[in-house]
Amino acid sequence: MDDHELASHLAKKAGSELLKLRDDGITSGINSWVLRDKADIFAHHLIVNELARHRPQDSVLSEEGADDLTRTQANRVWIVDPLDGSQDYPYSGSEEWAVHIALVDNGQIVAGAVSCPSLNRLYSTAMLFPKERPVSDSKLVISNRWNSYQASYVADAIDARLASCGSAGIKASLVIGGEADVYIHNSGLYEWDVCGPIAVARAAGLTACQLDGTDFIFNKEVPIVRGLIISHPELIDDVLNVLNRTR
Repeated sequence: MDDHELASHLAKKAGSELLKLRDDGITSGINSWVLRDKADIFAHHLIVNELARHRPQDSVLSEEGADDLTRTQANRVWIVDPLDGSQDYPYSGSEEWAVHIALVDNGQIVAGAVSCPSLNRLYSTAMLFPKERPVSDSKLVISNRWNSYQASYVADAIDARLASCGSAGIKASLVIGGEADVYIHNSGLYEWDVCGPIAVARAAGLTACQLDGTDFIFNKEVPIVRGLIISHPELIDDVLNVLNRTR
């Protein structure tokens, strides 16, 4: 497998196993907090073990792993969120959780995948996406559940509706799938929250940038990202203009 295929394989396999683990846990009556924590660690080990088998020379930054800062000296680093949206994961019928996989080389994304198992969706840089992506007639801006005031300003400015949900991967998938046009997250995030979603969004022809329009640098010593925009290209200038006025 090349890097794109491997990212897709990892996201799909982890997502499928997490779905089985959740269903079995709910059936057996496991406490939701216990099930969530068990799933986080289970998915982490599954992905790390697969990477050790397929890419033993590469470094890994995972939300659930101890951060070995020698990764900052490596060129190739896999940035992984084994279970994004874990607070929603352990409940029957909850769809707002995802698996994020991305590979960065010298701080820039080169491959990635996002699996949304409860929605039966898998997006990856191994896919071919449609070249044309029209803006919907009824525009939708989607944001995080908290601190969404800037997203509300954008929605008003571009005559769009505003909605919110959990998991950055889910929100990115809604823009990729055409159900939403803009995703704005104006609070702090970690690299593992955004790296996979950015990879697939850009592969799908969307614009992904920081709140001030600048690009990301990944594999930093402190892996924090100050915000995220994923937008239909035709809307990004309007979005950034509004955000610049509200800063």
